Amino acid sequence: MPARSICRPSRTSSGARRGNLLPRFVAALALACACAAHADDALVSRARELEAALNGFPQRTRSELAALLPRADAAPAGERRHAYALYGQAHVLTGNTADAAELADRLADEAAGTHDPATRATALLIRSAIESTSGDAARSTALAQEAHDLAATAGDDYLRYWAALSLGTSARMLGQPEVALANLQEALSLAEAAGDPYRRSTALYQLSVLQLTLKNGPAALAASLAAYRDGDAARSAYAMVNGRIAESAVMELLERPARELAAMEEALAIARTARSEVAEARALVNLSDIRLRRKQYAEALELARRSLQLSQSTGNPVLVATSKANAGFALLGLGRIAEGKRLTDESLTEYERTGATAEIAELIGEYGRSLEDVGDYKGALALYHRERKLNDEIAIQTRQRALLEVQEKYETAQRRREIELLNRENELKTVEIANRVQIQRIWWLLAGLFAASFVVVALLYRKLRQTNALLAGKNAELSVQSTRDPLTALYNRRYFQNFIDAGAAHPDRTHRNGDNLTSALLLIDIDHFKETNDRFGHAIGDAVLVAVADRLRATLRDTDIVVRWGGEEFLVYAATKADRIDDIAARILRAISAQPITLGDQVVRTTLSIGYMALPLPPTSAPLSWDRAIGLVDMALYMAKVNGRNRAYGIKRLVRDDGEDLAAVERDLERAAESGLVEMQVLYGPIPASGVSANVPTFDETGPLPQERPPGMAVT
Repeated sequence: MPARSICRPSRTSSGARRGNLLPRFVAALALACACAAHADDALVSRARELEAALNGFPQRTRSELAALLPRADAAPAGERRHAYALYGQAHVLTGNTADAAELADRLADEAAGTHDPATRATALLIRSAIESTSGDAARSTALAQEAHDLAATAGDDYLRYWAALSLGTSARMLGQPEVALANLQEALSLAEAAGDPYRRSTALYQLSVLQLTLKNGPAALAASLAAYRDGDAARSAYAMVNGRIAESAVMELLERPARELAAMEEALAIARTARSEVAEARALVNLSDIRLRRKQYAEALELARRSLQLSQSTGNPVLVATSKANAGFALLGLGRIAEGKRLTDESLTEYERTGATAEIAELIGEYGRSLEDVGDYKGALALYHRERKLNDEIAIQTRQRALLEVQEKYETAQRRREIELLNRENELKTVEIANRVQIQRIWWLLAGLFAASFVVVALLYRKLRQTNALLAGKNAELSVQSTRDPLTALYNRRYFQNFIDAGAAHPDRTHRNGDNLTSALLLIDIDHFKETNDRFGHAIGDAVLVAVADRLRATLRDTDIVVRWGGEEFLVYAATKADRIDDIAARILRAISAQPITLGDQVVRTTLSIGYMALPLPPTSAPLSWDRAIGLVDMALYMAKVNGRNRAYGIKRLVRDDGEDLAAVERDLERAAESGLVEMQVLYGPIPASGVSANVPTFDETGPLPQERPPGMAVT
């Protein structure tokens, strides 16, 4: 048996022994640190790989992240936080919101014990993702905003990127473009600083979708192409599919149908090659939308059913709702009304649960147009009112409206400051005049000084009159600004409300002087105004609004009240003889429809739909409130729209002076007219004159007016 080798103590001094052991200890420590650093680098690299795979393969990635967590628990705080953030997102993407909520609670408790803002921000962002997918979009935005504020001081690059991306995306869904743009640009900058192509691609895709909602085609196209390139560099099929989906949507805006279809088919091919069910479902649902817009209902139905099957297997509620909507629209187009309404109602219920206001309004609008096409006017009317209410909420937050309000507030504040300064100057001059008069009394015997003082006082009085005149002008300017629409210079809703408050409580009590006059109330809506904005842009749309306002002013009398009621709607209130009300509506139809609106090299043919009535409504003598009167002309306006547009529907009289008949008319005007409870008058506008612009389609006298966009829902 060989002898064992035994280490014996050296006979050298203790100082010499320390000198020999120290280099060995330093070397061992360096080796251990190198091994730990290598392990951390491997963990970071693996976490980034899973981050890029997460959206395309959520089920598989969740399992791999679960296996990675024990290593992450032993890693530094930043790497551990990154792994748990991805794990929480994986729960949400696979529909396991209960597990995601439990993880968020654990992280929040941990943050409370350690006073760690970064961990708290991670918990908030997981909560925001849960709300965005299956809850309240407004709540999702609020949570993302709180997390964004915490992440700003946390020093964690991924957390800052995730917070900016989440806040930008949720703000876009709520119709807040300024907030969305600022945060998505921040996310892109952070991705570029990190040198991460997948994060760059994700931020660029969201920017492309945002620019698309703002109708900024060139910017949306550039962002979509860059998103595809970065997705390719990151070897992420999901990011590449997103890039092509965004490109296809831009091609729809730019009216290039061949490239629109080719880009979406390429997205589907990429998804199938990568075997990503989520990406394939997204491509299929968007292909279904394209087929719906081309009225290829059988193909659209087959694509929607395949996307629904994949969406249900992956547990993605947004894709499920969108697939159901497209399948419902296709069934309606095929004449299978009951099936189509059932699926579309299910989809609408799921969309309303998310609270995504902009997307809900789009779905409701398309649903209403589909019901109108199949003759369900009562259902279409109900959806029309819901869509308009949502669009009014969104319009307050759109970029142009927001900028206009900011400018208006700034100018109003500036004018108030100027008025305050003039008031102060006026007070100072008044005091100065009083002092001068006192001096005159004291030095009355000094004729020379008196004469000089008289001249000074005269000059001061003159300046005071100028100041008062300027003050009166500023007050008049402020009064006009508060009662006039800044775009069209027509009266605004505030003025009309003041008119109502200052006058009688009921519109049928405004003429009591024996002048044989009655009141006429007309509600006017520009036909197909959305298509004008989509085709020519919002600048041309605003110019059309101004031109229509000018023609209304030229057609009506100075004593008539013309109001910008909201969006593309106008309200007219006039005192006239009872037999002249139809003539007012006919003149307005001719004034707008007879000649196209020429704006530079663009020619826009514009028509109107009008609802109108006389007040008091013959033969009833019962008082009619403003709300009820406006509600009646609103229903008459809708009848004009659903029955072909470019016409006016007037409520002439009730057949009987009966409160129950009036209530029936208010519930359903069209049915009341069919039942003979109310007499209606229909006036038709002239066929729009042909224009010369190659950018606008030409319609002959027997051809259709421009149609609404066919129904369909795309996931972008």
